Amino acid sequence: MRSMKTVAMLAAVLGLAMVASAAPYFEAIDNFNSYTLGSYLNGQGGWTDTGGNNYMIAAGVTGNGVNQGGGSNQMNWTGHAWNWGDLGVGDKVIARMDFQANGSGQFDDDRVGWVLASGATSSSYHFAVQLDNTDNVAPGGLGTYFRDNSGNRVLNAKLIPWATLGSSGSNWYREELQVTKLTIGLGAGGAQVDVSFWALDGSGNPVGSPLTASYGTIDTSALRGFSGTVYPMFKNYSATGGNADNAYFAVVEVPEPATMGLLALGGLALLRRRRK
Repeated sequence: MRSMKTVAMLAAVLGLAMVASAAPYFEAIDNFNSYTLGSYLNGQGGWTDTGGNNYMIAAGVTGNGVNQGGGSNQMNWTGHAWNWGDLGVGDKVIARMDFQANGSGQFDDDRVGWVLASGATSSSYHFAVQLDNTDNVAPGGLGTYFRDNSGNRVLNAKLIPWATLGSSGSNWYREELQVTKLTIGLGAGGAQVDVSFWALDGSGNPVGSPLTASYGTIDTSALRGFSGTVYPMFKNYSATGGNADNAYFAVVEVPEPATMGLLALGGLALLRRRRK
């Protein structure tokens, strides 16, 4: 992953002017190991627990993680607000977290994505994907959690069915959502949605290649979460379904073609000078 800062440094070395995208860049990572075991997550590390003190620091895949006693509460990373409208075409948003399956290898509303700041306490304002054993016709799997502008759930066939996940009792797995901006304005075909699912070993490292699936393109004007300020959001519905760990959220700038073209030309010029 290359930030615009890295590209700018390369451009400076080559003596080129940057043609930068308007998008902000940030990468937020929290493994929860800096918090005291048994303490409440709310108010630490830029996190807000929408139910008050429900999420608690508990055992993770390695070191600390989080769990909650149950209910529809979520973890909003209010310390990292952003806006879809600030992104440039080709920029990506990545949300990722590790989740522990229950004793039967199942999940319960283990969700990654973002939430509109104007409705931050309600899942009716989420744009996300989730692992769930019974959601959208049993036996569930990894599926979407989209809401239209009226708050209605937009249902679809599961992206990765539960049987395909191959999850087993109390083991850890990684869920990822990646959304790529395709158009400057809101509208049909405005973004591409892709998901990934990894099994993890005892040290929290991915095992083999991930399972992947694509929802395809979406109409960003018809769904909540693409107009206005949003926060990264994660949800671990019930402690009985396993804990969660390693929150990751990034807004990744992709250099515009003009920038890459300039860098390529500058690189060729540098090579020619060296040959001479």
